[in-house]
Amino acid sequence: MTVRALFSWKWLLPTILVIAGMVLLVRLGFWQLDRLEQKHSFNTMMAERWRSEPFDLNAQTLPADLAALEYRRVQAQGAFDYARQILISNQVLQGGASGFMVVTPLVLDDNRAVLVSRGWIPADMGEAEQLAQLTEAAGAPLLGLARQSQGVRDAPPSTPVATPQAQWYRIDIPAIQGQMPYQLEPGYLEMLPEEGRASNAFPMRSEPLALDTGNHLGYAIQWFTFAAVLGFGYSMLVRQRTRQAAGLIKPAATAAPMPQSNEPILAGDQTRPVHER
Repeated sequence: MTVRALFSWKWLLPTILVIAGMVLLVRLGFWQLDRLEQKHSFNTMMAERWRSEPFDLNAQTLPADLAALEYRRVQAQGAFDYARQILISNQVLQGGASGFMVVTPLVLDDNRAVLVSRGWIPADMGEAEQLAQLTEAAGAPLLGLARQSQGVRDAPPSTPVATPQAQWYRIDIPAIQGQMPYQLEPGYLEMLPEEGRASNAFPMRSEPLALDTGNHLGYAIQWFTFAAVLGFGYSMLVRQRTRQAAGLIKPAATAAPMPQSNEPILAGDQTRPVHER
């Protein structure tokens, strides 16, 4: 009876809206499950690349397509060119502090170099005097993660700039190439924290990504639960209204009011209720 009522003319439009809402909620649940599977695949890839031997940038160059190498550890040794380092603006540290990412070219052999993201600094350290104090140990080897150039998504590679810029919004290597006297590698390195280095030392290095699965499974269960509650609650509402319309459910009887007496209370009368005294 309830199923027939759901698709009657009276309930047709609400039923369609509820079904559409349930479909949307279920799709959101499967979307979260898909995100969970993607996260599992990403974590597996990250773990495999982390266990791989570091890529030696002094012995070979980065491939033009970094898809198979991104997030792999890369070791390199060279000389930092602080005179040509740049700042990536609008970089917000976890907690809300705004500042810059310091990116410095590391000059290698054969007139080539790789951009190295050395870490975050607060906005008030972006002047030349403060930046001059943020140097690395000369000639020390470094270890970083290979990262792809941050060009505009789904757009052709940028053209080299004609005028040098001290600040950029992203590490767009083809564009930055225009202000460098050496050939830049097609990717950049995200410098990893050195052993024994203070975590709050500037520039603040980026910690390796945590390989967790996030809350995707919990969100999926939440969306599926919402869909079930919506469908069950709506069917119960239609069932109740239909049974009421058919007279199968009688409205609850209201209690009759207690009669009030206007008779005077005699001196010896102790039988009247208290509220009538």
